[in-house]
Amino acid sequence: MTSHAALGAVRAGVAILKGTGIRINCISPGQIDVGISLSTSPTTTTQGPTSQLPPADLQSIEVQKQNIGLERAGMPSEVARVAGFLASGFSSYVTGANLVVDGGAS
Repeated sequence: MTSHAALGAVRAGVAILKGTGIRINCISPGQIDVGISLSTSPTTTTQGPTSQLPPADLQSIEVQKQNIGLERAGMPSEVARVAGFLASGFSSYVTGANLVVDGGAS
C-alpha cells in the first residue's frame, strides 16, 4: 500500500469508526537505520524486498546532514515510542492523525 493510500484509509476509517470509540492513526517514518547496508543488498526495481528502499547514497552521513533536520537517520526505537504513544491512553483524543517521524526531513 502506498503512503497516500494509507492516509486515505485512515481518513476514511475515521468516518466509518465514528461513534465506536475506536481510534485510527498513521505513522509515517522517514529514514530509519535498520542496520541494512543498501549498497550491498540486492536490488529489485519493481517488486521484492528492496523495491521500496531508498537509493544507497542516501545512507551517507553527509547526505543525512544535508537533508534531515536532526542530521541523522532515526532509530527503530524512536518510531516504536510513537507507536507506544498512540497505543496508550495519552493519545485518547488523537484520531485520524498522521504522525511524521522523520527528524525534520519533510
